[in-house]
Amino acid sequence: MDTAAANATPPVGSATSSARTRQVMGLLAAFAILLGLHYGPAIPGLTPEGQTVLGVFLWFILCMVTGALPKAMVGLASPLLLVIFTRTKIPVAFKAFNTDIFFLAAGAFAIAAVMMGTPLGKRITCSVASAMRSNRVTRVLLGLMLAEMATQPFLPVVNESALFLPMCKGISSLTEGKEHLPEVKRINTAVMYLIAGLVPLFIGPLMLTSAFPNLILTAYLKATQHITISWGRWFWLNLPLWGLLPIVYLYVIRYFKLKNLDIPGLEAGMAATKKELGRITWPEIWTLICLAVGMTFWIGGWIKPGMTAILAASLMFVPWSGIKYDDINKYMLWDVLMLLGGAISLGMALYSAGTVTWVAHGVLIPFHHTSLPILAVLFLLIFSFHIPRAGIVSAVAAGAAFVPLAVGLASALHVHVLPFSLVVINCMQYAFFLPISITAFLIAWSASGTSGWDAVKFGAPLTIIANVYVILVQPVWLKLIGLPM
Repeated sequence: MDTAAANATPPVGSATSSARTRQVMGLLAAFAILLGLHYGPAIPGLTPEGQTVLGVFLWFILCMVTGALPKAMVGLASPLLLVIFTRTKIPVAFKAFNTDIFFLAAGAFAIAAVMMGTPLGKRITCSVASAMRSNRVTRVLLGLMLAEMATQPFLPVVNESALFLPMCKGISSLTEGKEHLPEVKRINTAVMYLIAGLVPLFIGPLMLTSAFPNLILTAYLKATQHITISWGRWFWLNLPLWGLLPIVYLYVIRYFKLKNLDIPGLEAGMAATKKELGRITWPEIWTLICLAVGMTFWIGGWIKPGMTAILAASLMFVPWSGIKYDDINKYMLWDVLMLLGGAISLGMALYSAGTVTWVAHGVLIPFHHTSLPILAVLFLLIFSFHIPRAGIVSAVAAGAAFVPLAVGLASALHVHVLPFSLVVINCMQYAFFLPISITAFLIAWSASGTSGWDAVKFGAPLTIIANVYVILVQPVWLKLIGLPM
């Protein structure tokens, strides 16, 4: 029996050695590709700078997928490689570390850390879970989704992720001590992926003010085509996309095998936790006040979302709050923050160096004189666009890159600009082939602690499902309301 057990379970040293080998091979392959593109022959149509930036991007992807370097180092080293190989000025290479989205993430992580370091995160999570009157994972996820739907009309996508990230961490805290169980790992990952990442993203295209590509497209259509789209008209045009919410819910349930699963010991755990928590404390009350201040500023839009997040997080540590930074710091996701900054910086570099435009225009060539049916063109075009889209974590950069291309291609193909460009840009917002392709999913994936390859295996099929749905369903709806392509 001992021999069988030994054969069934590989030695720890063997597993460690295998992981180290994968990391070393991944790092060597990453640098081989980077150096090959930098010193190799010129690629037609691509500038030397753009070719090197492409090499840095592939270096980033390989290091992330193979775990060759810690997340923080991958995030910091990517702009550094731009400085070394393309002689980009340091402030330009690290520009993303001075953007509103970066500060929004920093504030969100600080707020999440406070929620984890004080009893408030557990208290809120217990309240949400108790409201569903069930310890079934499916019911708890449904309750959190409904809560997000209630607040999403007022908040942009990344703000919504920031608001619900602490609650997802709270769910994980209820299973403390059981993290090693396979079903608990699946539950915690599913909660993080769905609630902090996917639900805000799937609601984003529905509301005009919830996602930057929406605003970029409407502004571009008004300026170039004299087409005005109001908040109400945008909602009406995208009404069928609500159907993706039950699809993503069922996909997560099926992928992580959550049917009939309970959160282990949730009922007993909640009862014990409530008893242990007792009455709400002053630090928790002050945290709620800070969150209310942040929510007010987010809805009002008086200052940038990132500055609002920093303001709310900073207020939590004032002397009278009773919250000690040293107790909270261990919960901060500093490595994720550095990875996010590097990913956004790299996306900006890909766009400014012309790499994204080069790839996208290369994709467009076969479609200029095509005689394929428009539906076939949409399928080929959109899934081809996802190749350059994969490297752009910034929603602003993605909108800036693809809106002009979509509108221009509509004119070249002699189809109705509004429905065609709307379908294309909506599809670009369902981009989960790589976990770095969109900010909210990047945050959710990083906070989940899963590997890059795990995120790819989860996200690639979901990207295909969501895009096929939009391509098949939305044109039919647009035709019904008088906007055929």
